[in-house]
Amino acid sequence: MEVLGNYWLRRILVRIASVVVYEGQDTHTGMPVMVLKGAQGTPALGEGVLPLLEETPEAWVLEWPIGAVPLSQYLGVADLERLEHWVGEMARILASLKAQGVSHAPIPELCLVKGKRVWLAGVGLKELSGEPEKALAALARALAGERYPEFPLRQTLERIEAKAEPLEVLFSEPAHVAQKAEALPLETPGQEARPLEEPPSKPEEAPSRLPSASRKVLSVDPVPEASDGQKASQAKETSPPEGKTPSRPRVIRIEEPEEPSFTVVEPPRPRRRSFLLGLLGAVALLGLALLFLRPSSPSRGGYVMEFRTDPPTERAEVFLLEAPEGSRMAPGQLLLTAPGRAEFDQKGVYRLRIRVAGRDPVDYLLEVPGPPLVIKVR
Repeated sequence: MEVLGNYWLRRILVRIASVVVYEGQDTHTGMPVMVLKGAQGTPALGEGVLPLLEETPEAWVLEWPIGAVPLSQYLGVADLERLEHWVGEMARILASLKAQGVSHAPIPELCLVKGKRVWLAGVGLKELSGEPEKALAALARALAGERYPEFPLRQTLERIEAKAEPLEVLFSEPAHVAQKAEALPLETPGQEARPLEEPPSKPEEAPSRLPSASRKVLSVDPVPEASDGQKASQAKETSPPEGKTPSRPRVIRIEEPEEPSFTVVEPPRPRRRSFLLGLLGAVALLGLALLFLRPSSPSRGGYVMEFRTDPPTERAEVFLLEAPEGSRMAPGQLLLTAPGRAEFDQKGVYRLRIRVAGRDPVDYLLEVPGPPLVIKVR
């Protein structure tokens, strides 16, 4: 492990010409940092840009948000719904930088994500100066992989790449809504417009919701929503018959006469009351006896997650780096050697480090509970 000043250089993220980018750590505070060794240029500041901690003649040192991971971990396997949000956030940052006169061409290794947050690193680096439109389109293609034809923003990115539209289209309004509007047929003369209240007979479904086998690799499948048939049946049950006006609800009043037609007699029943009290007491004593005599069984809480390897002959060590709030699992422990299963004590997002012999370790954010995690060794 190399040392540069007050920082450990743990591993190399990417090489860009003469610049070497490291994932590092502050030796004083233990906080993660990104070190750009041999960086040349003027570092830029702004929202969505990794803050600059230190600039020396040898390198730039940038702050690394805790829990963030590089987008290079999602190359070819990114979830299309998450990718749509990431592309919109990156377009917002790139448009803001372009307004400041900074043209930045992002690459996957220098884009960090954590949930819905996105950060760009190396802004102002000479080696990364270029056209942001082409770089953003290439980044989306690399992350979506074989599923790029299904990506909802594909046509919008192609128009932006061809300079037909600006970057602001990606975050000013939903791009997939514009694509659906283009797909609608034009109204011909003499054709009567349909009323706005009439729903379409077959609602369109976004292609990004289609399942694919590639989503099982290092991704979490979304929770299935109610089918269109169920929604239609519910709407049919709640809506009144067509062409009929619902009648006014009938009101039936049942009034109690002021004086009863017979004399109310409530004789005391001491025997029955004492019998009921005795029966309730016996039931209570029986419940207490069962409670104390029941053998105590250890409570088994937690969530079991399955880890697989592809090919199955490979072995991968899975370490815990960070746990969500409320979890008692200690960071730094070895959870398991995949393939196998590991138990987590709380719901939430765990940050894991996966090590395979002969390869660089990879950090991954795992959402618990979820489907089995497949570690593909290429």
